[in-house]
Amino acid sequence: MLADKISDIFSKTGQSLKSIVKVALQSRHATISKADRGGRRLIILGNGPSLADNIARDMDILSATDTLAVNFAGNTPDFISLRPKYYLLMDPHFFKNPPTDPNVPRLFANFNDKVDWDMTLFLPVGKTARSIGLTNPHIRIENFNPVGVEGFQWLQDMSFDMRIGLPRPRNVMVPAIMTGIWLGYRDIYILGADHSWLRTLDVDDDNIVVSIQPHFYKDGEEEHRRVATMFRDIRLHELLYGFHLAFKGYHAIRRYADARGINIYNSTPGSYIDAFKRRPIRE
Repeated sequence: MLADKISDIFSKTGQSLKSIVKVALQSRHATISKADRGGRRLIILGNGPSLADNIARDMDILSATDTLAVNFAGNTPDFISLRPKYYLLMDPHFFKNPPTDPNVPRLFANFNDKVDWDMTLFLPVGKTARSIGLTNPHIRIENFNPVGVEGFQWLQDMSFDMRIGLPRPRNVMVPAIMTGIWLGYRDIYILGADHSWLRTLDVDDDNIVVSIQPHFYKDGEEEHRRVATMFRDIRLHELLYGFHLAFKGYHAIRRYADARGINIYNSTPGSYIDAFKRRPIRE
């Protein structure tokens, strides 16, 4: 209907104007450099519970393939075995000064003490090795713009091409996949991206939203307390809207990748992500 088309134009115009302002104020020079990857594929390792099975069953593939890890994977015993080529952090939680979570300084200590292979660490623009206390010469820092861009398709494509923005990054997998595209990989596989949060969503008798987000590793009591505190003041509609944005972002990536001949495969069994083709990593 004409009214719907007009409403859509107004909505996209508003989103576009907001995105342009955000890019102008927040985006900086991104240092990610595209290169010919020689037909190699990239496997992105989310921290969902299903990754434990892949580590137990597919280590031969993981150790022979370029991998990208995220968040607290560096605090697990498997980190040394995986030896990821790339690592990405985005959440402001990692950059609080002083840190409010003991897992954060432990992660950076592991980077300094345990990484004896060449690894590229992707951080939001403005973050440096010095700002997080990294001194390991094996780790190279590159920066990306975690600025969400919405609105007209031409604006999104231009922003993604110029690396000044990406789909709204409600989950770390969004910048991880976009980084894989920016690096020049033509085939990207996703593991550990269960995203099955709806299965564990609940509201208790005090109207507090309970959202358990399990990982392939065992969370400590400190992490459980942090997550419970984080969700204490979040209402159900706000949480569901965050889920909406996360899954919507994957469809924006799918459209962008398809137009450029880039294949993104979801290799996570039982994943709730419905944007990407399903394909096991052994296929």
